[in-house]
Amino acid sequence: MTGRAERAAALVRPEVRDLSLYSLHQVDARYKLDQNEAPWDLPRSLKREALARLADRPWSEYPDFHADRLRRLIGELHGWPMEGVLVGNGSGELITTVLEGVVRPGQEVLICDPSFSPYRTFVGRAAGVPRHLPPAPDLGLQMDELQAEVERDPRRPVLLCTPNNPTGAAADPEAVEHLARSLDAALLLDNAYGEFCRHDYRPLVRANPNVILFRTLSKAWSLGGIRLGYLLAAPELVAQLIKVKLAYNVGHAAATIGEVVVEHADRFPRRVAVVRGRRKQWASMLREFGFEVFESEANFLLARHPRCSEIRDGLAAAGVLVRDVSRYPGLNGCMRIGIGAGPALRATRRALAGMLRVLDEGDGPEAGASRRMPAGATAHPVSAAQASGGGGKR
Repeated sequence: MTGRAERAAALVRPEVRDLSLYSLHQVDARYKLDQNEAPWDLPRSLKREALARLADRPWSEYPDFHADRLRRLIGELHGWPMEGVLVGNGSGELITTVLEGVVRPGQEVLICDPSFSPYRTFVGRAAGVPRHLPPAPDLGLQMDELQAEVERDPRRPVLLCTPNNPTGAAADPEAVEHLARSLDAALLLDNAYGEFCRHDYRPLVRANPNVILFRTLSKAWSLGGIRLGYLLAAPELVAQLIKVKLAYNVGHAAATIGEVVVEHADRFPRRVAVVRGRRKQWASMLREFGFEVFESEANFLLARHPRCSEIRDGLAAAGVLVRDVSRYPGLNGCMRIGIGAGPALRATRRALAGMLRVLDEGDGPEAGASRRMPAGATAHPVSAAQASGGGGKR
């Protein structure tokens, strides 16, 4: 590092300098299964309605401070008062906002490993210290260990992703309820994949004033490119958190599109049901090819294979992107695969059949992946960031 760079870096808090940059090398591919996105775009009829409504809004004027109309619609959707709803530029922004509001400088925040990798950055921005629980052998959420930590010191906030990214594991609501009642701190429930899960954690918000539930419109609602998330919490708590949320954090475009989508909420349960059905098909297909597939309550699967990196590169060469998460704690040899639509399933099956046949006939794992790809395939460059990134913007 040059003297100029050292002087510039010295202006930043040491705990921020120690953080890693969260990034993803973007690669063009026909089937993008590496970011847990919806397999279908928003219906064109809803796009047209949103664009027409947006054209009628005064773009020269600032938006509402807190996107109150969208807050009210989300509240009505969940049977919750608007005063207990906040919306933001993705649920990740709101998690950061809440941590800044509830974490004291130097305070530990309990997190289960492996989980969404940006949590470390979120906690660091709030001047907190992430306390990671080691992975369970079965990669399930460590609820017993988490409960023991809370009983040892109940004043530490808990950040729990359920269903968990990247494993897909979900916590039993009764265990979460017990955890919430034992805590003398905030319980942040990252429920970004909640629509795909058989468990409903929303009743915990009503029963426990320290529970904050985060949802996103990026997954089930096909709005990953719009960046909209929200939280549900006790109105008394939101009245405090809204003080640290940036005003105007949701512009006219995102608010308008969100309003239209939530007004047409009845269009989306069928899409969710299709993804959940496809999840079984994807798991069955991967097991046919020798993968160990973990149970998932999300719109993706965690799968383990001894030739994980070769398979990742081979799929990329065939136009199918998956996320190599083998550098996560406890996830050696694992990849995360989003649940794609029928064409993506068929393309992945064909690519795996050709690739694994060549691998089986090949000359050992030490050879390069390019020697084991189907004839005519050209490898896409896959960076270390893509190989090990945290996956799935919120």
